[in-house]
Amino acid sequence: MLVLTEKRQGVGWLYLNRPDSLNSLTAELAADVVEAVAQLEADPEVRVIVFSGQGRAFCAGGDLASLKALEQEEDAVAFVQAAGKTSEALFNCRKPVIAMVNGVAAGAGFNLALACDLVFAAAGVKFIQSFSNIGLVPDCGGHYFLPRAIGIWRAKQAMFEALPITAEEGKELGFVNAIYPAEELAAATEKYAVQLAQRAPLSLQNCKKLLNETGNLSLAELLEAEAAVQGKLVVSADCKEGLAAFAEKRQPNFKGE
Repeated sequence: MLVLTEKRQGVGWLYLNRPDSLNSLTAELAADVVEAVAQLEADPEVRVIVFSGQGRAFCAGGDLASLKALEQEEDAVAFVQAAGKTSEALFNCRKPVIAMVNGVAAGAGFNLALACDLVFAAAGVKFIQSFSNIGLVPDCGGHYFLPRAIGIWRAKQAMFEALPITAEEGKELGFVNAIYPAEELAAATEKYAVQLAQRAPLSLQNCKKLLNETGNLSLAELLEAEAAVQGKLVVSADCKEGLAAFAEKRQPNFKGE
């Protein structure tokens, strides 16, 4: 199986499962990721998704054997489009997605992490926009995600130079949210994800949607979008529950309704 999934305590876990090739992307793996994200998104028991890689890498980018085998331009375009659908699936997923970066995130792997909503990384792991080293440009949405994360000038530098950025440097730049020792990463990520899964699902989903749209809307358009969303949430059962729990000084029991 090219991907592994499981769920517990409201959290869906999605792992790339090509450890012998450092979870490098093939067209088949990309298709399986898209399908797995869709299944977890549709599962009412899953409120948060954690995305990671099996073995010692998060994702080393595009599979080199697959790239070498491409001889026709139209085939190359189709391969890159298939890979890009993984970033699109993660970014557009209604539910919060946490990238648990357990090892190197190179090339497309870096951009898959950026397509997620939060990035938790093992201490010392490296992120690399490695494309220029082999005569390519970033794909899987790199030109969209990286400038939004660190600014266009730093994004240009990272892409031009193709030098490793450590998790610690990534946290200073702003695209890494938390760093843990490698042996503590999974447990710390799970603790956070379970806590996040207990929060109001509709609130988190709509926050993600509005934030993802921010760059495409004027202030007036965003205010209208906020009002439309908030109008629905104010009269939702979860909002009523949240207000009652606040007044009664207890933990709310949100149901996504």
